[in-house]
Amino acid sequence: MRRHRYARERSLYRCHSTTPVSLAVLVNIICIRWKIEEDFQAAKGLAGLDQGQVTCWTSWMRWSLISLFAAAVLAVPHAATRAVEKTEHGLQLAPASGRELLAVLRITALLTPRRDLEHALHWSA
Repeated sequence: MRRHRYARERSLYRCHSTTPVSLAVLVNIICIRWKIEEDFQAAKGLAGLDQGQVTCWTSWMRWSLISLFAAAVLAVPHAATRAVEKTEHGLQLAPASGRELLAVLRITALLTPRRDLEHALHWSA
């Protein structure tokens, strides 16, 4: 059982194991579960999974696939930067955040949209 720090609501966890496990292992599993949920929420906001406005199954599946692929593209370098490596100066770098990686991806891989007047008037017409 766990009580929320502010709302004082109680959360119950039920765990099953075929072999006896210690309380520390169970608490570690609960903490991992919350980390996964936090990562999923961050991926939804970062990759736009929660911004799709779809009306049919096919478009919903496409939007979900593209959003999850974008989250995976950002998660791989994020996981790679978590590995602690010393730089040539002997300093340890902090892991890159998802927002940071998205900014680098936009600068390096994505084309900048055209914003000139001729292009805007062409599409307006």
